[in-house]
Parts: sequence; structure tokens; C-alpha cells
Amino acid sequence: KAQTISSLPLHLRDQDNKIAHGHNIYRLLHKAPNADMGPSEFKEVISSSLDLWGNFYAQIVRSGSRIISLEILSAEEMTVERTKSGVIRYAYKEDEVFSEADILHIRGFTLDGLVGLSPIQYAAQTLGAQMDANDAADREFASGLKTGLVIESGERILQPEQRERLRRNLREYSLPEKTNEPIVLEAGQKISNINGLKMNPADAQLLESRYFGIEEICRAFGVPPQLIGHTDKASSWASSLEQTNMGFLTYGLQPMLVRIEQTMQRKLLDHAERDLYTAKFSVEGLLRSDSQSRASFYASMLQNGVMTRNEVR
Repeated sequence: KAQTISSLPLHLRDQDNKIAHGHNIYRLLHKAPNADMGPSEFKEVISSSLDLWGNFYAQIVRSGSRIISLEILSAEEMTVERTKSGVIRYAYKEDEVFSEADILHIRGFTLDGLVGLSPIQYAAQTLGAQMDANDAADREFASGLKTGLVIESGERILQPEQRERLRRNLREYSLPEKTNEPIVLEAGQKISNINGLKMNPADAQLLESRYFGIEEICRAFGVPPQLIGHTDKASSWASSLEQTNMGFLTYGLQPMLVRIEQTMQRKLLDHAERDLYTAKFSVEGLLRSDSQSRASFYASMLQNGVMTRNEVR
């Protein structure tokens, strides 16, 4: 998701929908937001920070009234509060305090309009369950997929040192490299399987839980499962790559793109400029289909007068 957003051009457009090449904010967003990174890296940090922390922060550096740089600040070390007078303060690393005018703050899903909610936090239970399922699978494979055993000694009672020696022998047998070696039992001992006491992976629906966990995590971040290689029948709801991209753009990317666009327009432009310029992502690249479909689309746009030949070109 972050890499997809980082690849989308972000332009500043005027009232005629033309790119405002001469505006310093256009150069800032399209050329170099700061001295350390390009626009692609900057947009990638925005998306990653929103997905991990629910908030993105950058210091707005000015020379006079002119914005010259956007310096990224760690969302983990930022505290936001509203004072009794209604002013928003940003405390960074407990020793720096910024005013609202000096911080570009992009919020994710929010309930109070002050800070965004972290998807990691509200999906913590789902993420934890998936980690537990992975750990359980790791333990099963680490044991060589062997089931537990109970040794029956009949009416004979073993001495403590005998029990410990038997346990050491069984632990050695349980090693993966000892899979095909037989167990030597003495004095009428018998082996009983403890499958009745221990639930096996099939009965525990371990694989199903892991598959379902992948879809739950994708749902928390608004990403179609098939885009990360999870292509079971339950999640393959789109019949073509074009429809998949359209669904991803509409339900996964668009809400975040709109938040970024509106926040940048509000924080980086003054009151007069907000009526003249608009920050806008170009998403046409995600909507490209095969050559035949594109040709049909352009022909329809030309015939109905929606687009000119130059626009198509």
C-alpha cells in the first residue's frame, strides 16, 4: 500500500486543472520535500506512518512566509494535546514544542479529530492470534510433526532416576533427525498415543485459522488479499486485474489519498491560495488496462466529446 501511494504523482493544480509549475509548493511536493529524500520516499513515509501509527507528522520549515522544507518527525515520539483555550500543541521528544501552524499533521481514522487511531492497536487481537497460529505451526514442524507419547509401565513404579533417564531418552528420540530410529522399551513398558489429550493441527483448524488471519489483517489495512498473493477462492472476488485495481483504489487507497490531499491543501496554502489551488494525486496509472480496453475507452471519450485528441494523446 505504501509503495503504491509512493508511486502516484502528487500535483498542485490551479482552477483550470493545470499543473501549477511555478508555485513553490508544487516544487516542494513534486521535486524535493526536504534535503534528505525525494517525493516518492516522502509519500511512502506518509502512508507507512498512517498504517502503523494512525498519524503522520512533519515540521513545516519556513523562510519568512515561504515554506522551504517538510522535515519528518517520528509519530511514536509525538504527543498532541488541546489546551483549555482550544489551541493544539505538539510536544516532540519531551523537549520540543510546536504550534499547530508549524506541523503538517495528517490523521488516519479518527474519533476526536485530534489524533488518528493506529490500525496496529485496534487490530492487535487479530494480529496476536495470527502470531500465535504461526508459533503453533512452527512448534509442530520443529517437533518433526511427531505426536506426544505416554509410556505405560503397568503396576511397576519407577524410581526418580529411572524416570529421568527415560525422559532423556524420549527427548533424544523426539529430535527431527531421529525420526526413523526405533524406541527401546524395557520391563514391559508400552507406548500410548496422547492424541486424545492433545488436539492435532487438523482438528484445531490451524491452516484455516492462518488463512483467515491473513484476510483479517488485509481487512484492517484496506488491501485486497489477492494483491499480497493470498489467492484462495474466498478472497478472489474480482474477475480481472482492472477490477481488482479499481476496488483497491476505491476502498483502500482513496480514503487515505483524500486525507493527504485535503490536509496538505489546508496546511501548506494560505487562505487566499486555497480557493485557487488544489493538491491532487494522479491515479490514472492504476486504472490502465490492456491496450484493447484503453483503445475502446479513448474512442468512446472522443466520439462523445468528453476528451479531445490532445487529451487522449
